[in-house]
Amino acid sequence: MQRQEFIVELGGIIGTIHTYTRNPFMVGYTRELKKAIRQNDTDTTKIVLDKVINWYNDEIDKIENDEYIFNKNMHKKAYDILLEYRQSLKS
Repeated sequence: MQRQEFIVELGGIIGTIHTYTRNPFMVGYTRELKKAIRQNDTDTTKIVLDKVINWYNDEIDKIENDEYIFNKNMHKKAYDILLEYRQSLKS
């Protein structure tokens, strides 16, 4: 995935995460991700992406199995986009 395409998707990803949690760490990570992308800071982008992906690794099963979560498909899409973009950045 190209950087510009990720930028287009980023608002939706952050919005989807924030519908599920107001965890201060996640709020901080999403803020830093947005800032790192804007500043074209690849090192910080990788660090924050890894933190957000690790959070999703821990939460995705809970999200998929929670009867009260209405936007499961959006979480799956957000998670997949994060994984795809992180892969495109290599190591």
